[in-house]
Amino acid sequence: MRSSDASRRRFVFTAPAVALAGFALLGDLADAAAAAEPNDVALLNSGIELERAGIKAYTDAAATGLLSADVSKVALGFRSDHAAHRDALISAVRAANGIVTTRTLAVDYPPLRTQADILAFALSVEHLAANTYLTLIPKLQDRDLAKAAGSILGIETTHVALLAQALGQPAYPQPFVE
Repeated sequence: MRSSDASRRRFVFTAPAVALAGFALLGDLADAAAAAEPNDVALLNSGIELERAGIKAYTDAAATGLLSADVSKVALGFRSDHAAHRDALISAVRAANGIVTTRTLAVDYPPLRTQADILAFALSVEHLAANTYLTLIPKLQDRDLAKAAGSILGIETTHVALLAQALGQPAYPQPFVE
């Protein structure tokens, strides 16, 4: 079996477990948001915009018909992760009596002609998500919200590692996140 086949197989069988773990970690997010500061609500809304962009990217990727059945299944699982994150963040904003944003972060799409193009694009979207949460966490005043955002960050970085591995790239190209 070629290395890329092994990586793709590992990607396909690992991703569903990631989706279940991520959803389970977000159970108390709305409770933590009840006493959120206005700035925290704004940060949560930026997360909602980002998660909507991820949902759109995976929906659009699956609609191209370029993904194998196994990779499409994983892509839709990742989309489900982003939907769970979005829904948890929406609940948190509502629990804080905030106004939920209706915006979706605009993401520039490169030409998507092959499955590898789509996986590379997905990797860039997941990098954006991971870096956004990494930046957002220390700005949150409520430490419980920061902890919940950290659990989302963990899922986003797992997506990064799995996509990189599926592309034959090192899962962790360097010892620190930029």
